[in-house]
Formats: sequence, structure tokens, C-alpha cells
Amino acid sequence: MKPLIVTANLIVGQDGSTTLNGSSTALSTAPDRLRFHQLRDHQELIIIGGNTARREPYKRTPIPLYILTHAKIRLQPKNQLAKQFQLTPAQLLAEISNNFQSEQPQIKVLVEAGPNLLIQMIDQSLIDYLYLTVNLDKQGENKISTTDLVENFELLESEKIEDCEFRKYKKLAS
Repeated sequence: MKPLIVTANLIVGQDGSTTLNGSSTALSTAPDRLRFHQLRDHQELIIIGGNTARREPYKRTPIPLYILTHAKIRLQPKNQLAKQFQLTPAQLLAEISNNFQSEQPQIKVLVEAGPNLLIQMIDQSLIDYLYLTVNLDKQGENKISTTDLVENFELLESEKIEDCEFRKYKKLAS
């Protein structure tokens, strides 16, 4: 059983929207995509939920993709690195801790899930770090309260580049 470092990444519009025209991709900007890929470069595994698997482009990923869903049909059949699980978030993290092959002393997990799964994982204190990008120029649908989202986190860094504010948070000690 190896310890995990669980990091989450989310983009929202200025109004807390998590999608624009049904996808988070429409909220993204070039600087956001650069940060997104830089963050991925330091991880060993990606976790997404079923809704994200159905709506976002995950046909190819540079690292293993674990999909947490209730669906029985394979959601990303073309991604050879994808595995699908019908577990709770805590059970999936235990599965990763016990069975994921890593040469590192800690397994670095990136959660790229939508707001439903992310909020569930935050409420269960399963997220160690949160990278939140706020697109200051766009508004959309599926709004969340970013204030509520980060209430149990400490802001470590904040930087504005073009139309986005990039924030990095660390979970408060319990």
C-alpha cells in the first residue's frame, strides 16, 4: 500500500460555471491548456467520472485513465490506457494505493472530474491539492460556488495571465 498525493484540476467561468455549450473545453484558453498539460506531466494517473468520460475528449491520454462510473458500457473504448471502475471514490483511491504499479514513493493522482465527483471527493477530504482556473471573461452553465469549493483549502498561489486567474490550493490540516 503506497501513499497517494491526490491533486484536482478544474476550470470555471467568472460566474462559477463549469461548462459552456455543454463542455469545459469551451471555457479553456491557451494559457489554461498549457498549465493543464504541465500539471499532467507530473502525475502518474488520471481519474475522471462517467459524465466527463461522455462529454470530454479522453480518447487518448499520456498516462493511465481511471473512470469512476455507474455505467456498465465501456465509456472510452479507444483509449488503451483506460480502466473503468464501479466503486466509491474512497474505494477507488484504496484500489490505486494497493495495486497501481509505481516506482515513486508516493503515487501522484490527478482528478480531472467534473463538479459532481470533485465536490464529492472534496467533501470526503480525498483531495490534497486543488488547481482552480477562473476564466474572467466567460460565463456558462452548471454553476458552482467556488467559495464553497475551497472553504477547506488554503490558497498557496494566485496568478493572472490574460483572461484567466490561476489558483493553487492545499487542503487544510484536519
